[in-house]
Amino acid sequence: MKFKGKVASAILLAGVGALAHADNVTISGWIDVDLERLQTSKGQSYNVGSGGLNTSRLVFSGSEDLGGGNKAFFTHEMAFSANTGVGPTPRQTFVGMAGDWGSLTIGRQNTPSFWIAGYADPSWSADFSLVSNMQFFYAPYRLSNSVNYNTPRVGGFEGRLMVTAGAEDGTRNGRYVGTGVDYKDGPWYIGFDSDQQYTASVTNSSTIYSARDNYFSVTYNTGTIEPTFLYHTYNGYYAYPPYVGFQSSGWDVQLGARWQINERNNMFVSVVHKKDDHNVAMSDANGYLIGYGYSLSKRTTLYANVGYIDMKNNTKVSYPMTFNFSSPNPTSGVQLGIRHAF
Repeated sequence: MKFKGKVASAILLAGVGALAHADNVTISGWIDVDLERLQTSKGQSYNVGSGGLNTSRLVFSGSEDLGGGNKAFFTHEMAFSANTGVGPTPRQTFVGMAGDWGSLTIGRQNTPSFWIAGYADPSWSADFSLVSNMQFFYAPYRLSNSVNYNTPRVGGFEGRLMVTAGAEDGTRNGRYVGTGVDYKDGPWYIGFDSDQQYTASVTNSSTIYSARDNYFSVTYNTGTIEPTFLYHTYNGYYAYPPYVGFQSSGWDVQLGARWQINERNNMFVSVVHKKDDHNVAMSDANGYLIGYGYSLSKRTTLYANVGYIDMKNNTKVSYPMTFNFSSPNPTSGVQLGIRHAF
């Protein structure tokens, strides 16, 4: 799929201009390192990890005022492992324009479901995040070759639409369409998103399957405590090429809360219950996560995370406590870490 037309050309040209002559260019990011103990079926593993609270990454971003209420902007993120220095690996890279009409971006970027479901993740997509590791799982939350449009927020409502070109191999493999809407006003945040994705069979690449994921999230900020709720349904073919591919359907729900105890201390808790219709390829499961953070300053935080996933069936596909360790996937873990923002 090739994106053509005056709009796309204007955005790309404006983005190049923003990169070279932006009114403001910033370099920012996070370095996050932790000591962790992980439990697997083979025993305990003690490691130095990266990204307990935030993925360690370097971010270049900038914008240019185009006049008439319009601006061009870009973001380029490079993730790396702070414990080893390995990297960088691509995260987000996009260029776009924004104005009273909304915003339009092209590149590799987060999906609408990432924002809508992620807002209800008490851990803000931390390494042990139950939302990322149990509810999203094989569903996409960041994609390449994408075009994304966000409407202006009117009456508290904002619409989101993303389409991708996929593998660009003449098939629908990797194609994705995500549509969402959220409402944000005062203490309330309410969001809904529906994603359709197409994936080639791991055993026959000429066969393309589809899957549908739906997300509904609600949070309410009382000022110090913010309860969170996320309900997710899934149905279709999911794969991790070239090893795993399976058909499944079911639902899961997350209940949690963020608690800003005072200026320096904060906590979060998250509980996920997953119910698979077949309990064969994927298992029914419960997940539990609690985290604590202590702010040494506005940029530096000490933290501790403790998580546990209880699978009801010993299936081939398991939910990992972290994606940064495998063979076999850990079912529980403890992290003590430090994060510095710059």
